[in-house]
Amino acid sequence: MSIVKTEILGQEALTRAEKMLVGIPNGMEKATKSAMQRAISHLRANSTKAIRERYAIAAGNIRANENITVRYSFGSGVQAIVTFAGRKIPLYRYNGAGVGARPTERVPVKIGDDWKTVLPAPTGIGHVLNMTSPYRFRNAFIAGFSSGHIGIFENTGGVTSNGRDQIKEVMGLSVPQMLGKDEVAEKLTEESMQKFIERLDPEILRLLNGWGG
Repeated sequence: MSIVKTEILGQEALTRAEKMLVGIPNGMEKATKSAMQRAISHLRANSTKAIRERYAIAAGNIRANENITVRYSFGSGVQAIVTFAGRKIPLYRYNGAGVGARPTERVPVKIGDDWKTVLPAPTGIGHVLNMTSPYRFRNAFIAGFSSGHIGIFENTGGVTSNGRDQIKEVMGLSVPQMLGKDEVAEKLTEESMQKFIERLDPEILRLLNGWGG
């Protein structure tokens, strides 16, 4: 889980708003809440963009794996806490993931009591950062299931209870982990603060015009 806390520190703008809306019941809270909702909508829309600037993943795969909740506070100043939750995303869903070069040399493999030479299965490749090239996993392979799920799987070296090789899926990061990086969270916070300040005056005017009419 990742928490992006947006605190509005422009006290001068809030003080001005409070003076302008003094004659309107709950005017200050209405204006700040409406402006904050616009700011949070901006944050939610731009969280995907911020992630993709650093990580090699399509927007659809981000949205399919994020769970967002928002909580407001209008005590001393204005604050919004945006919580992003979600599980790790399979590495296969990142851009550049797929099948590596097919081996051309046969290797000896013991099948039952006999030794045979076979071509190894193609290895899986993948990466999470835009700045890196896809990495080839020497002991990993691509596999698909009847459910439609496709992933990169790796042999752990262990054995299952029924005697088969134990494998695990190679995973990337979750949405909270990607947003939890300082540079990503800070960028989103700064942008949402600016959006709040930008929207506050129009919300004040809207209330004043409505009240006067």
